[in-house]
Amino acid sequence: MFIPGNTVRIQTLGHFNISVDGSSVAQEWPDETVKVLFCSLLSPLDLYFTWDRLCRSIWETTATPASRRHLEESIIRPLNGFLLKELGFNPLVVRPEGISIDRKNIHVDAHEFYNTVLEGLQLLSNADNAAAREKFNRADILYTGSYLPGIPGKIVVNTRNDLESLYRTAVVDATTQSRDSTRMENNRSK
Repeated sequence: MFIPGNTVRIQTLGHFNISVDGSSVAQEWPDETVKVLFCSLLSPLDLYFTWDRLCRSIWETTATPASRRHLEESIIRPLNGFLLKELGFNPLVVRPEGISIDRKNIHVDAHEFYNTVLEGLQLLSNADNAAAREKFNRADILYTGSYLPGIPGKIVVNTRNDLESLYRTAVVDATTQSRDSTRMENNRSK
């Protein structure tokens, strides 16, 4: 049960785990579709998801009043109850245009990885190679494996592919680039 002040930690890189105060929670999901929807909402690449995108992702159909109502009744309502029971609060934010997760008191490793990479790229573009390398090293440590391995769903799979690509091109390649730039600067100063 969630106690105010504690942070829910969600590991999505390498494997999926939700813990509160070091104890795993949310082991038995109501069904696979509820779990896939929740995992879709964890993507660091989107702030919120429109009803249309969710309907297309889950049922491969556009959002209509009927499909949205079906989504709310068959997936969102059970997810709300499940999260309330497992976490002690419901982090879902439902709006007329879509749904998101209120990240207050929730730490998602993929978000930290993504933000760290973006900070590293910004530092690299400002020619602060040493600081960029530190960020990329941190991102390398955070990236403990593929995003939500084994979890299906279009949004999850697209996020997995995008984060793997970001890891390869930004962390691995940019670390090499910043290291090479630092060597060239050091050789010039000799």
